[in-house]
Amino acid sequence: MLYHQYRCACCDKILTAEDKECPECGSHNIRSPYGLWVFCISACLVVAVVFQIVQVYFKDHQDTPTQPTLLQVLNQDRNSSSQ
Repeated sequence: MLYHQYRCACCDKILTAEDKECPECGSHNIRSPYGLWVFCISACLVVAVVFQIVQVYFKDHQDTPTQPTLLQVLNQDRNSSSQ
């Protein structure tokens, strides 16, 4: 069974690469066997780029300052008043 087959989009008849129209229905709309592969490769490339951008974003924004807790503020006030 051949996996790389051109097909007529109208009647789904198997065509050769040299055919410009379907001999059965006369349609010029011929589907390429590589359309799905191009879509999959493009989708994987987009996912990889988005993943890399998210990774860089989180790496740059990881060093955010944290607010002190109420207990830390009270302990700091107590230490400064006792001195």
